[in-house]
Amino acid sequence: MTDSKIQPWKCLSQRMVYENPWMTVYEDQVQLPNGRTTIYGIMETKEFVGIVPLLDANTVILTRQYRYIQDEVTWEIVSGAIDKNETPEQAAQRELREEIGYQANTLKLISVMRSNKSLMRDFGYIFLAQGLTSCVKEPDETEEFETVTMPLANALDMIKRHEITDCVSIIGLLMVGSQS
Repeated sequence: MTDSKIQPWKCLSQRMVYENPWMTVYEDQVQLPNGRTTIYGIMETKEFVGIVPLLDANTVILTRQYRYIQDEVTWEIVSGAIDKNETPEQAAQRELREEIGYQANTLKLISVMRSNKSLMRDFGYIFLAQGLTSCVKEPDETEEFETVTMPLANALDMIKRHEITDCVSIIGLLMVGSQS
């Protein structure tokens, strides 16, 4: 729904502040609808996928890994960036192989999301993966995972206890939990 009373901001200039293979940071000079100007910082990332892998209707596979930026080990669903020339579905299958050593017979798109609409230009696709078959695990050289299989109900309880705090994981698990 569009509200015609809300006017867009005007970008007066943009400069790239930092870039690496995973993200680009910009600083924009913008003009607000009231004529005032201000700076606005934007972090742009690759599109990403999150995957909720179900072994059966009640059993999910989660990962645990060390996250440098939080300096802690986190509970998560399978997730990762979409590589250039890769569809979201291809990225989801690749991430399943890399992180848990499975392939999915079916991938169902259950949500799309932006993780922080105020600071980041990003977009993600969250899939439900079913009909899992074991395959050769192909880990990314920068990642180390612990794989944990548990009842979906336990994962949902972990959200309530604030043990799962990643927004992609929370959205994916709640979407799947609401369908069961």
